[in-house]
Amino acid sequence: MINFQRVSCINGTVPLSSSLMEAEELCSLCKFVEDGEERVVIGSLDLNQCLWLPDEMTGMRPGVNEDSQTRAYLSNVCVAKELQNKGLGYALVDKSKKLAREWGITDLYVHVAIDNIAGQKLYKKSGFVYEGEEPAWRARFLGRPRRLLLWLDMNKEPL
Repeated sequence: MINFQRVSCINGTVPLSSSLMEAEELCSLCKFVEDGEERVVIGSLDLNQCLWLPDEMTGMRPGVNEDSQTRAYLSNVCVAKELQNKGLGYALVDKSKKLAREWGITDLYVHVAIDNIAGQKLYKKSGFVYEGEEPAWRARFLGRPRRLLLWLDMNKEPL
């Protein structure tokens, strides 16, 4: 895509146990075999090195520089409902920050629905701060809840 440098999908997985196999919500598409062991994806997020994501507010830092895209966005962040509030979301975000650092990212962004209090707490715990808010008219036009744009200064993140 235009203005995209790299995209990486980071997944959290666990071995497929008999207790998980009985869960009705378990998606068969989330199951896979690795080294002979059945596993299931329980969380995921995408790290997108780009100037902006389609239909989303654009981060203002570090400014548009044609030579170097050091801005990235987290997207499609999800954790299986049964496993939320157990630290998996935090671990996925932490892994994405490490990869972003390897890519030379200086400014990391995430969009979160204004009514997603758990998501906002996760990002705040991960060091993100408020940068902006989607106008109500735009959210209505796109048929979704309003979103906040949160920013993380990767230069201040510990190594």
